[in-house]
Amino acid sequence: MDPEKNGPVTATSIQMRAEVTSFGESKLRGELHSIYLNEPYEFFSLVQMIEKMDDIFDTKSFPEAFMSPRTFGSHKHRAQKNEAERNDVMKDTINPGFQPDAGGAKCTFEITVKFRQNATWQGQILWAEKNLRQNFRSVLEMLKLMDEALTDGKEKIEQVEWDTE
Repeated sequence: MDPEKNGPVTATSIQMRAEVTSFGESKLRGELHSIYLNEPYEFFSLVQMIEKMDDIFDTKSFPEAFMSPRTFGSHKHRAQKNEAERNDVMKDTINPGFQPDAGGAKCTFEITVKFRQNATWQGQILWAEKNLRQNFRSVLEMLKLMDEALTDGKEKIEQVEWDTE
């Protein structure tokens, strides 16, 4: 890795803040904050948020991915698309204005990704409003924790009765 090209990688480079500003009826909106973004990245779904986080990790090669993602299209096309998006919002240097605190969000998460192994992420998530911290072993587990916080336990999934034959 070339430090001149990618800038220094520090422990805070894997920490990001997701501020969810609206959630409901399968609609989600918020902002992603990182020291490597020129300005907050507005997302309109959890998939957009995760893709942007993954782009930042790929750009900085940290935490390093141990597997290449599969795609339906060519990897070259995705790489070109991601490069164009990165040029719009990514910084070559660290944004010293990044502060890991919430600013009026409905729900704020401090996400620290420590590893990207087994084609997923492992790390820790902090639900800032309740000061609750939880480790996660996959992106799916992280999303379930976020969903639990966003619904605050109000929406319980009904148990499905499986038919036995």
